[in-house]
Formats: sequence, C-alpha cells, structure tokens
Amino acid sequence: MSKLKKIFTSLYAIFAIATVIFTLVIYNQTPEFSSIEQNGNYTYEFIHGEVREISAPSEEGEIQLVVKANSGEEKGETIIAPVSSMNNFNTYEVGDEVQIYKMMEVATGKTSYETADYYHQGGLTWIFIIFAATTILIARKKGITAILSIIISLTLFYFVFLGMIIAGYSPIFSCLIFTLIVTLLTIPLIHGFNKKSLSAITAIFIGYILSIYIAFLFKDFAGLGNTPGEEFRMLGIMYPNIGLSDILIASLFMGAIGALIDTAISISSAIFEAVKEHARQTFKKIYKIGMEIGKDILGSMINTLLFAYLASAMPFLILIALSQGSTLSELINMDFIALELTRTFIGAISLVVLIPITASISAYVFTSGAGRQN
Repeated sequence: MSKLKKIFTSLYAIFAIATVIFTLVIYNQTPEFSSIEQNGNYTYEFIHGEVREISAPSEEGEIQLVVKANSGEEKGETIIAPVSSMNNFNTYEVGDEVQIYKMMEVATGKTSYETADYYHQGGLTWIFIIFAATTILIARKKGITAILSIIISLTLFYFVFLGMIIAGYSPIFSCLIFTLIVTLLTIPLIHGFNKKSLSAITAIFIGYILSIYIAFLFKDFAGLGNTPGEEFRMLGIMYPNIGLSDILIASLFMGAIGALIDTAISISSAIFEAVKEHARQTFKKIYKIGMEIGKDILGSMINTLLFAYLASAMPFLILIALSQGSTLSELINMDFIALELTRTFIGAISLVVLIPITASISAYVFTSGAGRQN
C-alpha cells in the first residue's frame, strides 16, 4: 500500500467516525419550526393495511374500503376507510396494500379514517432488491460499493440535510454540509483511495462553490422570486418563518450536483488510465486529454439534465399542451417551467466551467511527484 493510500484511508476512517457523531448530534437537536396549521385538538397519523373488501360506489360516488390494519394501534383490526377525494383516480383491488390517514379528536377520542394512497414501501423494497442483485451480479465489487454509496447518500439526506433544516440551520449551509460529506464518503468508497479520487474531489469542491454562485445569479436573472411552484407556496404557508429563498437556492444547486460528480470522475478516471498506459506524459498532454473527454461528455450530460427535469414536469407540460391558446411564450413564463429550465442551465454551465478545472487539477496531480502511483 502506497504512503498516499495509507494517509487517505486513515483520514477517511476519521472523517467517517466524525460524520456519525455529527449525525447523532443533529438528530437529537430540538426542532426549530412548528406548523401554523397544527391544532392541539387533533392528532394525525398514517397507518397501512390490506384491502379486504370494496363497497359499491354510493350515489355521491364515494367508495369505502374494508381494510385490515398492519400497523398502529389498530394492527390486526378491520377498519372502514373511504377513498380520499384527492386520490379518487386510483383503482383499488382486494389484496392491495394501502396507506390510511387517521385523524383523532383528543377531547372525545373520536377517530376517522381515509384511504390516502397505495402503500409504496413494499414495492420499493422489492425494486431495490432487484436493483441491488442486478448491480452486484454485473459490477461485482464496484456494484457493492455503488449500493453502499446510495444508502449513505439517502441516509445522510434524511438525517443530516433534513435534520439540520428542522433544527433551524440555513438551508444553503445544510445543503453544502450534506454535499461535502457525501462527496468525501462516497467517491473514495467507489473509486478507491488514490489520486484519481483526490483530484476529482478537489475539482468537485471548486465546482460546488461556482455552482452556488451561479444559482444565486440565475435565480435573479430568471426572476424566480421565492416561490416558483405550488410546493414552495404550501411550505411557506405552513411554516412562515422558514427561509424559502435559501431553500430555492439549495434546490437549484442540488440539481447540478450529480452531473458535476459524474463529469469530474469521468475526466479524472480517463486521465488515470492514460497515465497508466503511458507513464511519461506532460501536463499539457494530460490536460488536453481531459478537455477532449470533457467536451465529449458535455452534450450527453446536458441532455441527461434536461430530460430528468422534463420528466418531472411531464404531467404539467401535457396539461398546458392540451389547453387551448397556449403559446411558447406563455409556457416559458410559467413559474414551474421557468424553475426547471433554470435548473437545467445552472447544471449545464456548471459542467462547462468544471471541465477545464478538472482537467487542470488532474493533470497537475498526475504529473507531480508520485503522480503515476495509485
């Protein structure tokens, strides 16, 4: 094991332990925000269960489900849960797992139930198992580390990013802490404790700083305000003291993170292989290799960003397209569409700027000192 790898591994272990301690501290902090909608006269809870019977629609069109509860105080009992008016487009069948919204009046103990939606956890668990098995079967060791990376990212998103926001920290600061931790923990895990990972991490951190600045700049250019979407307005109504502007910036920034990481790793990995094949390389030659690779992946990565955001907005786009008299100008000026386009362009320009940065850092790392060692 090289000296660099020993140092890298030791620092990684220390950082991982520090992350666990930090996560526990954040998790145990007192929540800062309370909803304006909270009412001490009622308690609310979600439980899930299995559909046993389905009634015929009433004259008003209401359908009642007879559900055996699989969680909560009612576990094992049979309850009547009318179908929620918000989800009356779902077609339920006997045997379906459903999510039940339970509301209880504190003073009287009177309880009401309503079928909210399908229960997704069981299906998502099987999807993850199929994904994990396929990944490990094809990618072997790399597949295992990729799965661990996903688990780490999701866990830290819940316990660190959301935990810090609930505790009252700035959403931008919380987003930066979350992304820095995820980057430092996942890249060495997947790509190894070597100069390839070191150069990629360095470039990514610089890319993060630039991306945050671009997000601030483009937010004002596009005139997004603080609530460019129904979900932002709902959040602001329920929690008036929360920083909607900071959450918007964090949202714009986080949309570019995945593409930044992929680009930096792709360039650094290609340079790493070039150095292995041809040990005697100058800074200029390695930089040129990095730039050519970056240019090749730029178009496909921007399309990846665009299609991801178009997919998230697809129902709304179809709704607008079906409306009579909608012009392209009207479409672009809708807040939700403006938000998605701004996210795409922030990610795109961040990628463009990151390419020469990654190429320069990788060329320097691989041509300095023991740069040809792993």
